[in-house]
Amino acid sequence: MAQTMAKMIKGTLPAGSQVDVLPYSGGVGNPMLLAKGKADVALGFPVETGLAIKGEAPYKKANPELKVLVANLDTYWYVFALRADTPIKSLAELKAKKYPLRLAVMPKGSSGEWDTRKVLGAYGITFEDIISWGGKVNYVSFPTAVEMMKDGQADAFGQVCTPGNPSWMQLATMTKLRFMPIDKAVAEKFSKDYGFRPSVLPKGTFPGVDKDIPVLGFATLLMATSKMSDETAYNITKTICTGKQELEMAYKGAKAFDPKKAAEVPLPLHPGAAKYYREAGVLK
Repeated sequence: MAQTMAKMIKGTLPAGSQVDVLPYSGGVGNPMLLAKGKADVALGFPVETGLAIKGEAPYKKANPELKVLVANLDTYWYVFALRADTPIKSLAELKAKKYPLRLAVMPKGSSGEWDTRKVLGAYGITFEDIISWGGKVNYVSFPTAVEMMKDGQADAFGQVCTPGNPSWMQLATMTKLRFMPIDKAVAEKFSKDYGFRPSVLPKGTFPGVDKDIPVLGFATLLMATSKMSDETAYNITKTICTGKQELEMAYKGAKAFDPKKAAEVPLPLHPGAAKYYREAGVLK
């Protein structure tokens, strides 16, 4: 998606501009790349971006200069899956039984690690609790987590997910999984506190998902800072919103992108982006 966006927006920028796609960081790190001036535009998630703006952990200071250009570019879920042979049917049961879970989670500072820690916390479970019950918390890469689940070295994996994600599809095809539902009260709290939205993992998304499962939903956004000129922000926003077809050809997840909902985000829009949305009739 980033590579396609780079090609799309290059022609809208001042003469001599060059767009380089930086292949590092992620949902947690990207807001800081912008705040530190190491990038001009970045992809991100509303949850982490909101925390960065307010200066809440894992961020050390407020970054009010962060502004959204385009939101709701795709569909993401946070999912917590157990091997089907693990005798736990809910996160509340995990807490009640103090089950010695072997958890695979992404490295500290990643979106998946933050999400997993916060979701478990909503059920009164900390990583330290899991370890004290005789379990283990393994900070590993996505491919390693998949292999650990397949080989029976891990009982559970919490991570973000997209429709048809090949790694999740591989794992669910080769290992029977049980996806944990998120209670309505927890989903509503996370929606209010962090910007998630109550969603469902639709029936048939992966093998073993034989019914809709309540989960936390969110979507990728494109952001910049207030240092970007209104004209540049306007041009980038317009180019992305009118180029859905080109974007979708390169990134299937963009099929869910509705330009009419590109401004629907509980975060501040860049003034240049807001100008485009008003002209397009998206904002009043």
